Amino acid sequence: MTTVFYREYYDRYLLIVEGHASFSEKGKDIVCSAVSILVYTLLNMLKDEESDKRLKLKREIVRDGYFCVEIEPFDFSKNRTKGIIDTVVMGLALLNQEYPENVRLE
Repeated sequence: MTTVFYREYYDRYLLIVEGHASFSEKGKDIVCSAVSILVYTLLNMLKDEESDKRLKLKREIVRDGYFCVEIEPFDFSKNRTKGIIDTVVMGLALLNQEYPENVRLE
């Protein structure tokens, strides 16, 4: 089961995705692949935003079965940053709706 934890607090965002979807065998798991592409897309977009001085990645941990980012947007880019994060979280929520036995939102 892949568990998604997302919280907004103060002026920061925290997203933690952990576990494996276990929909199919390793290397053929379409749910795990979908989760992976969403979080890697998010990470790459956030790194682009950071290089453009729109936000600060306070924490970034990526390893097998675990993804964690903590984001602190600058005041002028809060709406833009939230839009990027919300898009990916919506994708994870859709996976939860379609595959509730494999993806759980907390």
